[in-house]
Amino acid sequence: MQNISIQKTENLSPDVRSALELLLGRRLEPGEEISVMAFHPHKAPQGSQRTQLAHRLRDQMDDMAQRTADASDQELDEILDEGMRSVRPRYRPIE
Repeated sequence: MQNISIQKTENLSPDVRSALELLLGRRLEPGEEISVMAFHPHKAPQGSQRTQLAHRLRDQMDDMAQRTADASDQELDEILDEGMRSVRPRYRPIE
């Protein structure tokens, strides 16, 4: 069973396109891709598991901060912009 679908707007039927535009609250533009995921939500971790996960996340962030401590703000911005463009080709940084 498929849980993820990615479609180009050009390949959508008029009915599907209309439903998606209604859902998004805007018109779909040519060249856009639409992704739809269906999944069963799960409850957020609670108690000690939540605390443990928060510590792991904080440790990972601290590790990243240490590895980039010598980088300038400009260099970090350029790296982030490059990463954004690799997953969103039309991305343009706000200046």
